[in-house]
Amino acid sequence: MKRLILALVFMAVLPLAAKAQEDAVKIPLAEMADGQAHFHKLDVSGVDVRYFLVKAPDGTIRAALDACEVCAPEKKGFKQDGQSMICNNCGRQYPMSRIGLMRGGCNPHPLKATVQGDQVLLDRAELADGVKFFK
Repeated sequence: MKRLILALVFMAVLPLAAKAQEDAVKIPLAEMADGQAHFHKLDVSGVDVRYFLVKAPDGTIRAALDACEVCAPEKKGFKQDGQSMICNNCGRQYPMSRIGLMRGGCNPHPLKATVQGDQVLLDRAELADGVKFFK
């Protein structure tokens, strides 16, 4: 009887786990091994939401939209220069150690990145919310 209950519980939870995986954008963790910013985009109703991931000096994976609140209307994004990301519009520099931590102003808009096994997961809904920076 215990095995039957356990099997039923497992079967009930399995679709939720699969759904959670579908709600995540997956990027191979190995991609960040070179210490370079890696730029990606997600199509949200015909609008490309651009974002980047980078491995910070402390080994953590950082993610942010390729936009900020101040300069987003110019749609120029960021570029990497050594251990910093630089706004292509205003020229402000942000150390890798700050990416994904600060919100507002000209900071690259942060995204939550979760490492799971050999993948970095980003919430698809959180990325979709960033569409306002790219319209």
